Amino acid sequence: MARIEIPDGDGPEVMRALTLVPHFADAVMAYETAVARSRLDRRLHELVRMRIAVINECVVCLNWRNADWGASEEQLAAVADYADSDLFTPAEKAALEFAERFATDSARIDDDLLERLTGHLTAPGIVDLTLVAGKYLALGRFMQVLGLDQACNITFDGSGDLVVTGAES
Repeated sequence: MARIEIPDGDGPEVMRALTLVPHFADAVMAYETAVARSRLDRRLHELVRMRIAVINECVVCLNWRNADWGASEEQLAAVADYADSDLFTPAEKAALEFAERFATDSARIDDDLLERLTGHLTAPGIVDLTLVAGKYLALGRFMQVLGLDQACNITFDGSGDLVVTGAES
């Protein structure tokens, strides 16, 4: 249930909350669409998304699955302990470390970590990773803080377009 007053209606709470700030609504939807079309390896994307979901404690993100993106339930469950796990490649471990630092202490993203990432991703790939991580961090916290995190289910259709559905509170 939303922690702020939002307009009544049939749509998900997150969408109704965005109607309160129409100058942001289009930008949020464009960001969602851009992240859905990210060129990051889908499995890597899904692992990073889940690592940030664990940090954010976002109910929607913790329960959402991109089943065809190649990350197993075992891997998704292990993202909090990625550094000590043999379930992840060196590229995935570097990206998960990046996502963790991004979400918890971005000032600790040092040259060493960026150099390790550069061994696995191109410069555009690192920019992509950073913007993907930023989206999940920001919007996950947006929904959680405002109590919108149990009100919607975000998926993508076959062409990568965002589809948001939800239950009324």
